[in-house]
Amino acid sequence: MRHKNLSKLFLFLAVVAALSGRLLIAFFNTAPSEAAQPAAPKYVFIFLADGAGVTHMEITRLFNQHVHKEGLVIPDKIMKEGFVGLLTTHAANSLVTDSSAGATALACGCKAKNGAVGMCEDGKMPKTVMEIAKEQNMRVGLVTNSTVYDATPAAFAGHVTNRNLYSAILEQYLSLEPNLLLGGGGDQFLPRSHPGSRRRDDSDVIATFKNKGYAYVSDRQGLSESKGGKVLGLFSLKDMSFELDRDKDKQPSLSEMTRAAIRLLQEGNDRGFIVLIENENIDSAAHMLDAASVIQAYREFDRSVGLAYEFYKKHPADTLILVTSDHETGGMGFTGYPPFESLKKIASIRISLSKAVELLGPKPSAEAVDQLVAEHFKGFVLAPEFKEAIIKRKPHGPTFRSNPTAAGLSAMISAHTQLHWISSAHTNQPVFVAALGAGAERFRGYQDNTDFAKQLIALLERKK
Repeated sequence: MRHKNLSKLFLFLAVVAALSGRLLIAFFNTAPSEAAQPAAPKYVFIFLADGAGVTHMEITRLFNQHVHKEGLVIPDKIMKEGFVGLLTTHAANSLVTDSSAGATALACGCKAKNGAVGMCEDGKMPKTVMEIAKEQNMRVGLVTNSTVYDATPAAFAGHVTNRNLYSAILEQYLSLEPNLLLGGGGDQFLPRSHPGSRRRDDSDVIATFKNKGYAYVSDRQGLSESKGGKVLGLFSLKDMSFELDRDKDKQPSLSEMTRAAIRLLQEGNDRGFIVLIENENIDSAAHMLDAASVIQAYREFDRSVGLAYEFYKKHPADTLILVTSDHETGGMGFTGYPPFESLKKIASIRISLSKAVELLGPKPSAEAVDQLVAEHFKGFVLAPEFKEAIIKRKPHGPTFRSNPTAAGLSAMISAHTQLHWISSAHTNQPVFVAALGAGAERFRGYQDNTDFAKQLIALLERKK
C-alpha cells in the first residue's frame, strides 16, 4: 500500500514538474523579443526628468503624501500598471555622463563622448528616434523648460560635434521641422542688435521659422490660444524659471506646455505623434543643491505625466508612455532618522536658491543675508560659519562647486532637515525607466541606456 501511495506521489510530482516547466517556458517567452512582435504605438510620450534619480522621485512622493495628502502618478500609476527597468548612464569616455552623451544614448542608441550631440563615439550619426518617427509621417514635438537648443532636446533632433554649437542646432531644427518646439532660449533666435540676444550674427531665426510656416508664441496666453499646424514657443531668453519663481501669468508651466502639446499634436492627426517632454529644472536645481526647487520641479513633472496618463486611458492600445532620465545629479537623500516634519520645513521655502543668489548679488552684505533668510526662509537659522562662507565667498568643499551663496543656504537647509547631498555634479547612478502601454514590456529589466533607443526604434519601425 505504501509503495502504491509513493508511486502516486511520484506521478503527481512528475506532472507538477512538467506543468511547471511549461509555465516557466511560457513566462520567459513573454520577455521582449522580435518573435513577440509587440504592438507599434501610435502615440509616444518620452518624459525625461533631467538629473533625477530614484531618490528625487521618492522624496517628492513622500512630500506629496505628508504635505499635500496626495499621491504621485509615476509610482502610483505608470509603475504599478506598467513595467519598470533600470538604465546605465556612463558615457563612452567617462564613468559619469553629461546630458549630451546621456541624451544621445537615449535618442540614437549609441554611446557618445561627453559634449557630443547625436554623434557616436566612432563619429557616426545614426538617425534619432524623432527622425525615424518623421519618416513614418508621425508628428514630432519637443518640449522643455530649458533652452530649446540645450543638449537634451538637441540630441533627439540633430547631430553636432559640440553641444555649444547653438546656431548649428537651430539649423538642424529647421531641417527636421518638428511640429512643435516649446521652451526657453530666445536669446539665440534674435539678431545680435536686439536686446538680450547672444547671437554673433544678424540672423532673425524667429522670422526664418515663420517663413517655414510656424506660428510663433511667446507667453502663456499665446500658447493657450495657438491653433493647429507648426508652433514655435519661446517663453524666456534663457532657461525658463523654476516653479517657485515662475510668473504664472506670463510663463506656462511644464504641464501647461504638455497639455498644449497633446492638443496640437493630436488635432486632425491620423498618423500619430511622438513628443519629448523634459523638465530640466530638476537638474539645474540639483546643481544648486536646492532641495525645495527639485521637489517642486518633480511635482510639476509628475503633473505632466498625469496628463499623458489621462490620454492613455482614452487610447490604451495605441499609446506608449516612457518616463526616465539621462543621469542623476547631486546624490540627494535624507539621513540621520529625521522626522516627517522635515518635509513641511522644506515646503515653507518660497524662492529657489538661484533666485536667492540673484537677490543677494556677487558681494552680499551681512544685513542683506539676514534679511533674505528672515523673509524667504522662515523658521530657518543660518549658522555663523555658513553666513561667513556666503559673505566671504568661500567654497563649501571640493565636491560642491555651486555658487557659495547657494551652497551656504543649502547647508542651512540640510542642518534643519537632514536632507544632504554628496555632490553638486552628476553621478554615475543608474536611472529608472517606467513604461506603460503598447510595447512597454520591452523596457523592463536592467539595460544599457543605448537599449532605450534601440527598443523604441524597433517599435517605431514596425509602424507603416
